[in-house]
Order: sequence, then structure tokens, then C-alpha cells
Amino acid sequence: MKVAIIGTGQIAQRHLNAFRNIPDVVLVAHLATSQSKADSAAHQWGGRGYTDLETLLRHDKPDAVWITVPPHQHGAYEQTLLASHIPFLVEKPLSADRQTAETIAAAIARTGTLAAVGYNWRALDTLPRLRQQLTRTPVRMVVGAFHVNTPPAVWWRHQSESGGQMVEQATHLIDLARSLIGEGTLLCAQSARVARPAYPDADIAGVSAAMIRFQPDVVGVFSATNILAQGADVRLQLMCEDTLITITRQAVTYQQGETQHTDTAQADSYEVQNRAFITAIQQHDPTRIYSTYADALHTHRLCQEIVERST
Repeated sequence: MKVAIIGTGQIAQRHLNAFRNIPDVVLVAHLATSQSKADSAAHQWGGRGYTDLETLLRHDKPDAVWITVPPHQHGAYEQTLLASHIPFLVEKPLSADRQTAETIAAAIARTGTLAAVGYNWRALDTLPRLRQQLTRTPVRMVVGAFHVNTPPAVWWRHQSESGGQMVEQATHLIDLARSLIGEGTLLCAQSARVARPAYPDADIAGVSAAMIRFQPDVVGVFSATNILAQGADVRLQLMCEDTLITITRQAVTYQQGETQHTDTAQADSYEVQNRAFITAIQQHDPTRIYSTYADALHTHRLCQEIVERST
């Protein structure tokens, strides 16, 4: 399968590393904001470098495209690919705003093009056992924490470009909660901007919190902050009868009284989701996709509502 990738940042690198282990993939093109970035990626990974998507499609038309760009850059790339009926996997969040994602979703539905979203937590190989556990000990409460330092990218700390931390980062936790428990309804949300001399141009919230009720009757509390100096504290905890379950990208830990058991992730969730999307394309089977665009839109709407309600 011929694949092109849009973007050359950290998330693009994760996908490119995952492609090393997928024999069906031939990288034919890299699209970047500068020719030097595109050529550098092509030299390292193979294929050719471009700065214009339509030119890329004319010369190296791929079977599928991975879109790994900042939130505010979504829109034109997706619409160009949809016009050519080329399947794509787009990284979360779907956009920095509401309307861009809604417009893309409508175009996907209209064209019938396969589109996946990079909610890679859904592809963790620790989840099958977890889902079995939840049939025995249903979730009563969920608590999500995305507590980190401020990423170096300038766009990340601008609300109009990133959408804010709940939209850009904590969305992983909210999406996984939706996947495991059911749809959520926002009850309340609060946030505060924090003056930080190191980032005088920042206009996103430094601390945020939201309370969500998930179907059928599960209370959820999510917090996010980007003001820390130490390493990340990112986790989703499920409170069940007699059981506390803690989920990270690295492992799932089950605590029952004094007994504790940890399942460590063995597979790269980026590779797992990429393989699934490739299989979905090859077999014309959208059910193989871990997160479709239509489903991811529900998470995006909920995260956008948190930002709107807390402003």
C-alpha cells in the first residue's frame, strides 16, 4: 500500500516508526510547510518531499494519507483528499474549533470515504482484558488526569491554534471513557488562566476541570493542567465495586484490597491502529477501524463544550 504523510513533527515520527513493522506500507511522499523539512523526511524514510498536496497527488498518488498537523491547520487537507476519495487517518484533535470538524464529517458522510482518527489509546492491547473485567465489576465513577508541563510548540499555547488543553490533550482520556462506558453529558466545567512569565503570549487555560455524566449513570471528573515542571501524570482511573483500575498508555493496574495486578502493554498502539486502518482499506471494512471520524466527532464536541462552558 502506497502511503503519504502530512506533517514532520513528533506525532509523524511515531507513525513513521510504526510503519517500519508493517510490510504492506511503502512511503511515497511527505508533505511539510517547507521543502527542506519535506526533503529531510523523504531522505530518512523514503519517498519524495512536497509542500503542496495537489502536486503530491498528481505525481505520487497514495492509497492512503496520514494527517499529522497542528489543530488549526485541519480543513483544506481533508477536503482535498475527500475530493479525490483517498482514505486518511487524521490525528486528534479533529480541529481547533467546532465547525471545521463538523464540515469535514459531513463531507466524509457524503463521499463515503474511509477516515480514521488517531485516538491510539483505543488500540492498547491491555484493553481486551479490561473490558472483560468491566462486565464483572461495572464502572461507578471515572477520574481522568492530564497533568503535564507546557509543550515547546508555540501554537500549543494559543487557544485559536490548539483549542486548549482539554481539546488537544485530555481528549484522549475523555474519548477512552466514552469507548469503555458510554456517551457523556457535560454537567459543569471550570478553568483559569495562569500568568506565567516564561510564556507571556499564552492565552489557554493553565488549569481546567469538568464533570461529565456517562451512560447509564457513571460520574466522571476530569482535570488538566500544563503548569508543572516535572514529568507527566496522565491516567484514567475507573472506580468499580471493590476494584480500582488505573489506565495509562504503558499499563493497566487492578487494585482489589491488598491485591494488585498490572498488565503491561506489549504492542505499540500506533502500530496497532495503523495496521487496523490499512486492513480496513484493503478489506473495505470500516468496522476494523478503532476510531472512525463520525465517532471521534462525539468526543470532539464534548471537549469543545468543556472549553466553551468553562470560559
